[in-house]
Amino acid sequence: MSFPLYIILFIYLLFLFVWLIFSLVGLYHMLKFGFVNFTTFFSVFFYIAVALMILSVSYNFIFAIDWRTNVSIFNGFFDDNNFFFQ
Repeated sequence: MSFPLYIILFIYLLFLFVWLIFSLVGLYHMLKFGFVNFTTFFSVFFYIAVALMILSVSYNFIFAIDWRTNVSIFNGFFDDNNFFFQ
């Protein structure tokens, strides 16, 4: 069984979209209903800074991959001469 590698990229982008929605809702609630002080703004800034660093590193890794490559899994696993089924 083989599939193109870009399917994994679509799954990752879907995960990023869901993560973005949850992050925006969480940040909204923190700013709207949290205490208005330095700790709240610092924690929001820290969360956004770490998230941007993670997304930057992720982008650098993703950019270097050839997404047209086919991935083969279970190649030859179900053949007649497989030692698992003797």
